[in-house]
Amino acid sequence: MHLTFLKEKPAEESIQQTETYDYKPDKFKIQDKEVFIYCEGKYHQSKLTNNFFEKKLKTGATTRNWKTILKLVELCKG
Repeated sequence: MHLTFLKEKPAEESIQQTETYDYKPDKFKIQDKEVFIYCEGKYHQSKLTNNFFEKKLKTGATTRNWKTILKLVELCKG
């Protein structure tokens, strides 16, 4: 599991168009300014990359694996 943070909320048209792409077994769900990504294999082998989302959604993006997200949440709780 990975989480992509988008710089801006993409246009609805871009979201709908991007959601038509199917890269099974990998899956993704766009929600506001985040993209939740499930990769059955390794992320670096997936087509669901920052570059893919930046081009399709026309905004900057950065991705972190779920373990890193959980660690960041833990650190923020102090």
